[in-house]
Amino acid sequence: MKSESIKIKGRGYNLSGTLIKPDAEGKLPAVIFYHGMISQSKPRCVARGEELAKEEIGSLNFDFRGCGESDGKLGKLSLKDWLDDALLAFDYLLKQDFVDKEKVGISGKSFGGYMSALVCGKRNVKSMVLQAPGIYSDDWFNKNYTWDDDFKKMRYVFRKSEKALDNNAIKTIEKFKNPLLIIGSEFDDTCPKNVTEGFYNHAGSKNKKLEWIKGADHSLRNEKHNEEYTKMMIDWFKNTL
Repeated sequence: MKSESIKIKGRGYNLSGTLIKPDAEGKLPAVIFYHGMISQSKPRCVARGEELAKEEIGSLNFDFRGCGESDGKLGKLSLKDWLDDALLAFDYLLKQDFVDKEKVGISGKSFGGYMSALVCGKRNVKSMVLQAPGIYSDDWFNKNYTWDDDFKKMRYVFRKSEKALDNNAIKTIEKFKNPLLIIGSEFDDTCPKNVTEGFYNHAGSKNKKLEWIKGADHSLRNEKHNEEYTKMMIDWFKNTL
């Protein structure tokens, strides 16, 4: 396989990423990774991309603005800005010569799961895997996102409330008809059970599946849980891309 560090050019900023091309000829399926809030895409997503390459599936992982090696500063960016990043990176992957444009999937974790739901309403997404997808109020979409204690409490209360499932991400996932795997962690307070199940119950796909990783926390800090997730993700894309 070929692994290449790349820069994705936006309007006045760059996103840092890693593009992985399998050792195979012709047009190939590919997956884009959307990482969790604040965290960066490397090294776990790169490792997962390398495993996908063994199955002749290409991949792109990148850092949203304000994260990793990408431009931008946290606290001065909104959910809308990050959706722009998600679409920019998706379109970058589509432009790669080796990619089959009809066979592009998304793997989204937490905040990245929320972004995945929004992107599937704007792009042709063949298949998705959402790991503990996050949810955010539509009222926050255009505001600079912060991490002060008041906002953390407001986010927690929102995700536990009935309002959590009344937003654009859920409305978009209702219209998604392609294969969808949702994976939750048993002991996850960041993206609670009602949200994970809400994504699944509202999803419009007939080919959808909900799995739980027993004993796992939100971040899959236990390597055995990470390996369990990685295997489920790879198996899903092997069968649906």
